[in-house]
Amino acid sequence: MTDRDPGVRWTGIPITLISTALTAVALTAFGLELARVHPLLALGLNMVVVAGAAPTVMRWLAIPVWRWAVYGAGVGSILSFVALAASAF
Repeated sequence: MTDRDPGVRWTGIPITLISTALTAVALTAFGLELARVHPLLALGLNMVVVAGAAPTVMRWLAIPVWRWAVYGAGVGSILSFVALAASAF
C-alpha cells in the first residue's frame, strides 16, 4: 500500500496503537465479566459484537484517517480473543 504523503504513515501509527489498546481493553474487560457467567458466553457474545460492527468498520477503510483506526480495531479484537481464550482454559 502506498501513501501519497509519506508523513501520513507516522501520524497513523499512534492512531493505530491507541485504537488497538482501547479495543483490546474494552472487549477483554467485557468478555472477562461475561466469563464469570460462562466462558463460552464471553467468546460467543464477543464474536457477535465484532461481527455486528464489521460492516460499518469495513466502510471506514475508504476514509484515509479512519483506516488507521480500523487497523487498530482489528488487531485489538484479535488480541482480545486470544486473551479470552487463554483465560478460559
